[in-house]
Order: sequence, then C-alpha cells, then structure tokens
Amino acid sequence: MGRKGKDKDVDHEGVIDAWLERDLSAAAAKGELDRAFEQEDLLQQIEEVLRSGRAPVVVGDAGVGKTALIHETIRRAHQGNGPRALEGKRVLQFSIQRRAAGLGQQQSMGKDMDDLIDALVEVGQDIVPFFRDLDLAYTFDLEPHLQTLVFRFPNVLLGEGARAPMLAMFEHRADLEQHYTMVNVLEPSYERTAKILDAWAKEQERRTGRGFTEGALAEGLHLAHRFLSRSRHPRKTIDLLGQAASVADVDTVTETEVIDRFCANHHVPRFLVDPKVPLNLADIERHLNRYVLGQPEAVRSVAQIIGVVKAGLADMRRPFGVLLFVGPTGVGKTHIAQLLAEYLFGNRERMIRFNMADYQTERDALKLFGDPEDGRLRQMRGMFTIRLVGHPFAVLLLDEFEKAHPSVHDRFLQLADEGSYINGANETVSCRSMIIIATTNAGAEVYREQALGFSSPRDPATLDAEIDRRVAAQFRFEFLNRFDRVVHFHPLDRDHIRIIALREIEQLQQRAGLKMRGLTLEVDDSVLDWLTAHGYDARYGARFLRRALERNVTTAVAETIVRALPEAGSRIEVSVRGAKIVALVHSASEREREARTKVTVPVGTTQRGRTLDRAALLEEVVRTLGAAQPRLAQLAERQAERSDLLEQMNAPGFWEEPSENQQIVDRYRELDVAIQVEGRLAEPLRRLEEVSESASIQELGEAVEEAAGALHEWEERLAEEAGARDVWLVVTNADPLHSAVEWIETMTSMEFAWCRRLDLAVRVVAAEWLDENLYRIVLEVEGLGAGRYLEMEKGLHRMRRSQKHDFRARLDLVPRGLAPEPTSHRVTPARRRTGPFDLEIRHRVRVGIPDRGVANELFGESPVALAQLGADLELYWRDNGTETVELARAYGDDGSGARDPRTGAVAARMADVLRGDLDVFLEAWRRRPMGEPR
Repeated sequence: MGRKGKDKDVDHEGVIDAWLERDLSAAAAKGELDRAFEQEDLLQQIEEVLRSGRAPVVVGDAGVGKTALIHETIRRAHQGNGPRALEGKRVLQFSIQRRAAGLGQQQSMGKDMDDLIDALVEVGQDIVPFFRDLDLAYTFDLEPHLQTLVFRFPNVLLGEGARAPMLAMFEHRADLEQHYTMVNVLEPSYERTAKILDAWAKEQERRTGRGFTEGALAEGLHLAHRFLSRSRHPRKTIDLLGQAASVADVDTVTETEVIDRFCANHHVPRFLVDPKVPLNLADIERHLNRYVLGQPEAVRSVAQIIGVVKAGLADMRRPFGVLLFVGPTGVGKTHIAQLLAEYLFGNRERMIRFNMADYQTERDALKLFGDPEDGRLRQMRGMFTIRLVGHPFAVLLLDEFEKAHPSVHDRFLQLADEGSYINGANETVSCRSMIIIATTNAGAEVYREQALGFSSPRDPATLDAEIDRRVAAQFRFEFLNRFDRVVHFHPLDRDHIRIIALREIEQLQQRAGLKMRGLTLEVDDSVLDWLTAHGYDARYGARFLRRALERNVTTAVAETIVRALPEAGSRIEVSVRGAKIVALVHSASEREREARTKVTVPVGTTQRGRTLDRAALLEEVVRTLGAAQPRLAQLAERQAERSDLLEQMNAPGFWEEPSENQQIVDRYRELDVAIQVEGRLAEPLRRLEEVSESASIQELGEAVEEAAGALHEWEERLAEEAGARDVWLVVTNADPLHSAVEWIETMTSMEFAWCRRLDLAVRVVAAEWLDENLYRIVLEVEGLGAGRYLEMEKGLHRMRRSQKHDFRARLDLVPRGLAPEPTSHRVTPARRRTGPFDLEIRHRVRVGIPDRGVANELFGESPVALAQLGADLELYWRDNGTETVELARAYGDDGSGARDPRTGAVAARMADVLRGDLDVFLEAWRRRPMGEPR
C-alpha cells in the first residue's frame, strides 16, 4: 500500500498491517493456494451468497476443508472463472487472535477493531477482508463491530470459524443473519474422502513430481479413519500422506512409507497397524504372564483385546475395548493396565489414571466432563478433556469406579457406547482409539472371608459367581452392560508373592549406588521369606511389598554402605537376624579366603579347618545331631502353633474384624518367616542323619561341614531374636515454668504419625498434668525396629518463637519391661474422664524417687499398663535422672523447618515434619560415623 490516509494523524496502512496475516490474491497469482476437490456444491453456495451481497462465513470442525474452500474460491476468481464480487480485488487474510496477542493489557480489542474499520473504509476500496477466525468475535464481544463493518465498508468480506461459537454468536445477535450467511461444511464420508485424496494426489504429483500409489492412498485413509478419531477428514489423511512424502526418499510413496510415518508419529508398534506383520497371541500371553503373576484370565482378556484391534474388527464407533477389572486390591489390576499401555503404545506413561474416589458428589460429574455454566475455559472443558488432549492412543484407567457418584456413571454410559462425549465447552472429545479399564473392589470381601493370602480359596468358580452377584448389586444393569467383559482378578499365593519379592530385589541389585562402588548383593532365602510374610496383606494384597523392601532391605544395605565404606569387589550379604533385616559386609580379601580345602566347622565366632579321619567325623556327626535336637524340637512346636493359628484365621467371620484379630495375623507372619528360615537350616541336619557310615570320607566331611554351619547359624539367629522390641516414648515439658500444652500435643501427634509410617503399633497410654496444664504424654510403641527407629528422637525438641519464650519438650525412650516386678507399684482408681488424644482415664499410678524428691502421678486407662509404666519409669529416672539432655531437633530455626544439630539434617517444611515425615532425619542418623554415640 503506497499511500497514507487522509487523516494525517492516523497511519491507516499501519493499522491494516497489524491485522494482516497473508495476501491471498498474491498467493493465488503464485499458485500457492490450496485446492478444494469434490466440493462444487459448497463452492456454488459461496458464490451465490456473494452474489446476494452478503458475507459468506464458512463454518465447521477443524480439518473438514473450510480454508480450502476459501482458497479455491479466491483462486478461481483470480483466474476469472469465480465470483465476480472478488474479481480485481485483493483478498487479505486477517486474524483476530493475532491482533489480540499483539495488544497490551490496557488496550481495548473493540477500539482496535474500530480503527481497522476506519482504515478499511479509508484505503480499502480494492480490498476484500477475510477473517480466518471470525468465531473469536464472540469471545471478544465484537458482534456490534461486525455490524458496523458491513454497514460502512462498500466491498464484500469473507469469514471462517468453528461451528459451535458461530452458532452461539448468531443466536445471541440474530440481526447478524441479515448480512452474514453461514456455509456449513461437514466431514466428508469415507467414500467421498477417497475421491478427494485421489484428486489431491494427482495435484501433488503435478506440482512436486512426487506421486502416491493407490495402496498408499488407501492405507493412509484406512489408518486415519480407524485410529485418528479425534481429527476430521480430509485433513487428517492429507497430513499423514504429506508427512510420509516429505520424509520418504522415493519418487512414489507406497503404503510402507505411510505405515512408517504413522507409527513414528503416534508411537504405536508396527505389528498393531501393519497387516503384513503377523501376531502370535500365545506369545503375548506368555510375555504378560511373566510380569502379571497368578492372573491368567486377565492376561488372556488383554491379549484378546490386542488381537481384535490388530485384526481390525474393533467397532470403530466405540473404544478399542471397555473392561471392568474386579478383585481384591494389590493383585495387579493397575500393573496390567501399565503393561498394556507399554505393549500397545510403547510407553507406560500412555496410561492415563483417574482415582474415581475423588468424584463422589453430583457436582463432580461436571468437574470431569466440563461445566457449561462456569465461564472459565478450563472448567468448561473438564478434567477428562485436559488430561486426554495430546493422547489419542492411551489406556484410560478409572480406579475404584464404584466410589464415583451415580451421575458420573451416567456420563460414562455415553463414553462407552459412542467412544466420545461432548464437554461443557461443546467440544466433542473422542476416546475411540483408547482402551478404557474401570477397576472395582466391590465383592472383594468374598476373598477376605476365605483367609486371603494364607490358604487357597476353595472352589474359585463359586467365589467368582458370588463376586459377580455382589458387583451386580453395586452397579446398575445398564452400566454393567456397557463393558465388553468383566475380568476377575484372584488373590496371590505364597509362590507369587515370593517371585514378586525376588524381582524387586533383582531391581535393587541394579541400582547405581552398588554398581558405582563395585559391590555385589547376596540375598539369602530368609529375606524372601520375610518379604513374603510382611509385604503381603490380606486386605491390600502385594501393594506394600515394595515399601517393605525399601524400608527394610534397602535401608539396611544403605546403612551398611555408608557406615562400613566397603572396598570395591566386596559382597554385601542380606539376611534376617532377630526377626529383622540385616546387612553384613564381606570384603574381597575375605572372599578369597573362603575357598576351603578341608573340613571346616564353626567354633565360637571363628571358622576352623581340621583334618579328620572317619572315626573323628562320625564323632562329629553324633555331636552335631545331639546339639541340634532342641532346635528341631522347637521347630516342630512352632509348626504346630502355626497350624493352630491358620485354623483360627480360616474360621468363619475372622476377617470381618481385621483390627481385632491383627495380633493373630502378626504372630502367624512372625512364625511363618521363622519356620521358613529354620526349615531350610534343618535340611542339612536331616541330611546328616541319612548319611550312612559307609559313605566316602569326602561325602561325610561335606555333610558334617554343611550341617555344622547350619546349626551355628541357627544358634546365632535365636540369640539375636531375644532382644526386646517394645518401648515407652515419653514426651515431657522441659520447661516447667512455662506451659507448653500445644507443643506437647504437637510432638505427640508427630511421633504418632512417624510410628504409623513405620508400621509400628502405637497408642497413648498415660498423661500427666502440672498445675492443671498438660505436662507429659506417654506412648506405647511396639514392633520390629521400634527402639532403633525412635532412638534419634531421644533428647530435647525446641520450638523457637520470636519475641516469646521457646517451647521445649524432652523425649525419652524407655524399654518396656525394664522393671521385672511391676505389681509392686500401687495403681488406684481415678475420676473417669477423657484426656488428650481420647485417652480414657480410669486409673492413676504414682512414681516417686524419695531421695531426689521426685513425685509424679500419671493417669491412664489400663491398670496393667500403668503398673508396668510406673515401674519402668522409676528405674529409668533413677539411672538417668541427672543425665544431660542433648538437643535433638530445633524447629523454626533461621527460617528452616526443622534441624537436627547432631547430624546437620534439615527439613525445609515444618508442616511435613509435624505430619511425621522424618525420613530425612532418619537417613542422616544412619549415616553417622562409626564410634559416635547412637
């Protein structure tokens, strides 16, 4: 544009340039505009609208060819065989979005639109404006400006926009219909798209010299139609073919290049889409069964879904598959969904997971599917749309579906039936290229009633039928009817749990900390026994197995590494000692000395090699077997006790009140691990009994050596198991002159949460008041490693407060049972009331040390517990009353959340610490150098 407007103060040309995206007339002269094929009826309609003096607005979904229609109209006008209203005119493409992005926060879109209208009126006698996103006029409230434009501007104009907002705009401002006419563009049918592609391919070959085989066109159309359900024809197919042509180093594109490009674009395995690649479903089942243990029905169902998709027999109007997984928790339902996403789509991240327990109200259906009344785009689109965008191929996992509100179930009916839904923003969201899996624990109590995990359920078919009945009672028939199939998951048995534990340990062996240091990990069978017993729960399946391994095996290995600093080539032996996991270092030099050339038997804490004749070996057999008899008898007693416990757990109704029977379950687990370990230690001893006197001296020596080693290890284990594991955790105000009730309760809550995180049994057993203010709270903590985990808490806990006195609480760790005769302490009734943490106060105990003038009175519920507590505290205070208390942790110091001055460990967020997240302090405590007090 070569001139300025009449108003010297306004640069009309600059205004137009600010809106301008492209000169379409210039592009037509260069042959750069797209062609529209098989659209003569719509082109004729556009020409008729222009002839009537109105502005045609082409509307439709993205990809149906709206822009191509505008380009074809302009191209024909340039050649002299199009609408006469466009002949001799310059068609300029404007964008509302582009202009809005260039405006500052204080600038008005309406004012800028007025400036454009003035500029067009002033200098645009030969211009035809084309607004490629006219639907945004509705978003920016520009409808009055569109009216002004057609009134003042002498030429015609063109528009394009999405259908839904254009319909809303015309409904809101009906007077727009006097000047603007919508030309509706629908997605062409499969057959019509094929004709469009044929014409497009010929045009491409004419312009670029690169052609397409009929097979390439057919394959591109087939793949786009079958899998790319969120896009529209013809663009989705043209884009795929165009990309294949751009990267293929060939003159003629075949179906091979098209399939290559499709697989690369969407990260799907070739076997899924290429009809020439065979697929062995039996191999898939074997592959999945290696990773999903004990669920052959589920694996078979998943393999069959893959087969249906591969064969092209999936209903293209629905998702690839809609499955309902039923069964107890922690048995592999989520894991198999991850494996399916990895196998079909190349990555476990292609599994999109929703916890439906988060959507339990009627309002939550709008959160998921979009609220049309909200007004904010994110809320109008809903969580489903936001999470699914950019993932045309995925596994959609809907966990705990029974907990979602019935209105969510209702919306799911449309999703399962049609493979798509309309969100609150009036967008159609397709899930037809997805596998949808809903999981439910409904009916899983059937297995818990069968002592899940400790004995095999009887008659699985009958139990499955009972679960089906309970699932049918949970969900409506029309809801269940939407699933292609209901897949049953069953409890895992001991062998399955053991294999899972072994695989987790194998993963631990590959971690960088071991490889970088040149260390090897050797885990004996007792560790697998321990993980099998403690990593499996009758209510939660194997869900906590990994956590049990990390908290016990990984931490034991880590503690050994940072404490002992083993040399490269060393072996770390992980075993069970004293009912807990321990790790021991065997250096490389020790490993070299382990090669034995003569009979070696344990003596005390050493290994001694001796050369024995046959008579001496036979004497050693008698001695070893005689020493083993008490151990073998004890093993038999434990096996009998385990059988009795198993009978109790199999009794009807046992699992209805799991909390009341938890002690039985815990004792069973403890016995089970011990029996598994001791049973293996007993095997060499029993084999020694079977060795005949006529055996060779070498065979006899090997048997003696193996049996003596097993017995020695057995004795060591029993000695280590004798240690106490019950403690009192005493939280006391360390500043009697100032009340610290809030801090005492906060510390108690923190320690309570920390014990829970460690799977330790914990309860408040007593409290003490001083001048009517809470002064002391006592927790009883029980479980493996209780003393070790809580050792770092012993000391002063100081809360720094600006311009106020600091809160100080002293934490003491007192072994339970320190006093052998607790009944000597006088426990008396107390006025019944409720104390802190819902402690029922019914009794009191006096604790005094007369020679020091100490007299305390603690209140609680259980007279037995109070008697033991009083006796233990009296002994503890007598021996430790004058001990200097070190600072264990400072809170709110220098802006940090909490700090342990003994180790330098810092937690940035005090809120996390007070919720019991003390892992950072525990790890630092374990890394303390050897020799420091623990």
